Amino acid sequence: MDPIAFTIELTGEAVELGEGRFWAETRGDDTAFGSNQALCRRDLRVDEDGSVAQSGEISFGDDDAITFRAHGRLGSSPDPRLRHGAAVFEVTGGRGRLEGACGFVTSNFLLAADGELTDRHLAVLFVGEGFDRKEDLCVSS
Repeated sequence: MDPIAFTIELTGEAVELGEGRFWAETRGDDTAFGSNQALCRRDLRVDEDGSVAQSGEISFGDDDAITFRAHGRLGSSPDPRLRHGAAVFEVTGGRGRLEGACGFVTSNFLLAADGELTDRHLAVLFVGEGFDRKEDLCVSS
């Protein structure tokens, strides 16, 4: 089974809910799965030490999506208007053509003081039969 690899740039907004919690929605052109647009919706928590935890979904049209949980870091940048972060998304499931998906998405993102969020993803996914989830890993059965 060949892996599915793709990159995507998503832009949108992170709305602060209070106490380091955000709701973020970003959109980008989907070139991997043939829909017009990808949509990433996620709950984001930033701790005082800069650690980031996220969970959410990336949808590719009406029927195809992956769910994820992620951990990373958010810090300052040379531009005082921006914070720079990175996270690794562990794919926890999928639907549509991505049913049973497993793999990882790396995220490199910029969060502006006004909530503007720019996020660049690099993903490698495995999809298909013959995979089981054991100890939070996707392994051949």
